Amino acid sequence: MNFIKEIELEKSVISLFDNRIVKIRFKDGVDFVLEDAVIANQTMYDLAEGKSYLSLVDTINVRGQISKAAMEHFAKDSLTKGVRVAEAIVVDSLHNRILANFYLKFTKSHNPVKVFSDMDKAIDWLLEKYQKNG
Repeated sequence: MNFIKEIELEKSVISLFDNRIVKIRFKDGVDFVLEDAVIANQTMYDLAEGKSYLSLVDTINVRGQISKAAMEHFAKDSLTKGVRVAEAIVVDSLHNRILANFYLKFTKSHNPVKVFSDMDKAIDWLLEKYQKNG
């Protein structure tokens, strides 16, 4: 997995890798709201140049909040429908696992979503999804 490009936003950092993975890493201690999700989704879409991509959500060593409206936007944004193939969320704390499971169970994303505690397993799952659906 080779790094291609990175964009730093106010509340997150978004990176593109050569295997079609677009990683979003939330900054520590932020409250992520709908406006932030709109900007982040557009940035991810732009980095992928509107082509199919895999979303890797990195919450390791991060503590913060994300609003229900932001979660809904990530899950159902028409911009990413049919473009974002799958989404893996990597967590390392109970706090983030609760947020990720809430997102998984209550927002009904338009693509497969899975929560992991291991980054490598998350990447493997994403690449497997891309081979099947990409």
